[in-house]
Amino acid sequence: MTTPAVLDQAPAVKRPYRVSNTTIVILGIWVIPFVLSAAFSSYGPVTVDSALRMAAATVAGQTIAMLSVITATVLAIERRYSVMKVLATVVIAVLVTSSAVSTMATAGDDLLTRIDLATEVDAINR
Repeated sequence: MTTPAVLDQAPAVKRPYRVSNTTIVILGIWVIPFVLSAAFSSYGPVTVDSALRMAAATVAGQTIAMLSVITATVLAIERRYSVMKVLATVVIAVLVTSSAVSTMATAGDDLLTRIDLATEVDAINR
């Protein structure tokens, strides 16, 4: 038996795993905010604590949505995508950011309404 000849080959270099912009946007805009809202939603009577939890989950989810589209935009520029793809990413980032800011303002209004409701119910029960 003969032994196989050893060839002078450089070891194969593995490329690092690159997360696509689509994955970042889908996780950041829909999945993570939904999971936060579902986890911190009040499934019983509304109390001041549950109202604060729901408002904080909404704000956290929308902050993650804004950060994910900004990250996708920066990655599109860094990866040297075409001008049209970068422009489309910027437009999506502007739309998502404006929607997230509006949702945060609505969360603040909902928080005040829920706290008023909780204190009224508490006053009636005493």
